[in-house]
Amino acid sequence: MKIRIVYYSGRSGNTMKVAMAMAEALNIKAERIGKENIEFSEPVDLLFIGSGVYFDKPHKKTRALIKELNSTNVKNAAAFGTYGNQSNIGEQIISLMREQGIDVVGEPFVCKGASIGTDNKGHPNATDLENAKEFAEIITAKLNS
Repeated sequence: MKIRIVYYSGRSGNTMKVAMAMAEALNIKAERIGKENIEFSEPVDLLFIGSGVYFDKPHKKTRALIKELNSTNVKNAAAFGTYGNQSNIGEQIISLMREQGIDVVGEPFVCKGASIGTDNKGHPNATDLENAKEFAEIITAKLNS
């Protein structure tokens, strides 16, 4: 099964930490949107896609990448994200993926991320990252069964 993890993470690195934990659990590489050339020339069986919250939405680079996707190049997707105050980032990503006709597997994984003006200092913490690993393993197992 071909699995990829792509994410957008700002200066805080919150979403990157989650993506790296998931990548470690699945023994694959996480690709940073905006820093790496992310192409979908070969179909992906499962795409984990994540972002933080930027002006109440997934980052514009995340949204732009999702608009390039379809059910031909991505068969299934799972969403993840980090947030300061808005925990609906996962649902927003899921909605965008479904608009592209892509099947979404499971509920999104979201956790707090350190952010100015919040009490989220220290997040994502070790427990958050362990939960992210478990999320990646559970979603992958659902498709393998």
